[in-house]
Amino acid sequence: MPAATGRKARPAALKIVGGRGNGRDSGGRVVAPAPPFEREVPAKPDDLTPKAAEMWDAIVATLPKMNLLKPLDGFALEVGCETFARWHAAKTARVKAGANSGADGVLSKTSQGVGVSPLVRVESEASREFRAWCSEFGLTPAAEAKLSADVAASGNGDLF
Repeated sequence: MPAATGRKARPAALKIVGGRGNGRDSGGRVVAPAPPFEREVPAKPDDLTPKAAEMWDAIVATLPKMNLLKPLDGFALEVGCETFARWHAAKTARVKAGANSGADGVLSKTSQGVGVSPLVRVESEASREFRAWCSEFGLTPAAEAKLSADVAASGNGDLF
């Protein structure tokens, strides 16, 4: 599948809110309906780390109100929440290391002098991974809109 270019699509609900009414966007175009997934909160895994569990609770407190969660999102949500927890742990450790050294923790002493702290790399990679999980698995409005477009293009309401 080729990489998407340009501006990310907005979800159908947001297009309608800012639109002309009667299921049309601000340009008067008919807005494709959301995919016909069953919408409900996935079961929360028992083995989430504390920070991941906190993120899970924050997500499931909001997304169901917008019909943006489905049972199959549980696996992606689990990995995304644990990735967020890894980002948070790296950030916390970097800030703590920085407080102990009188700096911000971005730099650290290495065998070759001063360099970028390894925690910065962990923090940055986890941040990128978290955004990717959210986007690619229907946990962002743009990903939801992409699914809406796929359903509309199929003409029968089915993705598969």
